[in-house]
Amino acid sequence: MKNTVKAGALLVAGVIALSGCGSSDPEQESASAETTAASATPTPTAEAKQYSAADLETALTAVRDERGMTGLVVNDASLRPQLELTADALQNIVITPEVCGDLVTNNLAEKVDSATVAVMQLNQTDAVTILSYEDASFIEGQIESNAKQVDQCSEFQMEVDGQVSSATGKPVEASTDAETTEAYSSVVTTGSEVLEGYQISGFSGTTNISVSMTNPADSDGAVAAAEELINEILAELEKK
Repeated sequence: MKNTVKAGALLVAGVIALSGCGSSDPEQESASAETTAASATPTPTAEAKQYSAADLETALTAVRDERGMTGLVVNDASLRPQLELTADALQNIVITPEVCGDLVTNNLAEKVDSATVAVMQLNQTDAVTILSYEDASFIEGQIESNAKQVDQCSEFQMEVDGQVSSATGKPVEASTDAETTEAYSSVVTTGSEVLEGYQISGFSGTTNISVSMTNPADSDGAVAAAEELINEILAELEKK
């Protein structure tokens, strides 16, 4: 795809945010079932509105332009068919222990249907995803599910078409202006290949802003940059 985010990156960027799990390699569908580790902060308020697809696209575009970035912003209409296909594809991933697979796929189709979404490419492998739901219960349920993943799924295996990957995850300290901030790192090993991923998520009201990064050269600096980016996007959304 010329001058666009690779299809796998778009698919996984949306699904990791929908399911509350992370990706160490946005080009591998199996990576979309990685573990989540959360740093608990207050739960979101229920009165916040759902942002429209146009609101999300406009917010990402404004932040991108203000920063002088060139990453592609992909809107809801372009992402939706891919997200629905990827949600179906997750059914073909065998995750052990089974409870970890259940946490990833829980109500995923409903989440896709009820959310507006937009994605911005940060580089070849990294992206920021915004999802805004019909009501705050989706966010509250996701935070609860993430806490269970931290407790029960810090180590697990994924099998896709006979290829087995092992994954581990751990919490990472992060803080944003969002009502709830979650952050974790994950390591996925497939054969001789080892990939490290980070995901920083900010939850406010009905909205989830997630930054996913692969193999950052400076992990602390990458987390700090993700925090700043989430804060800027939140500020843009608050203008709506």
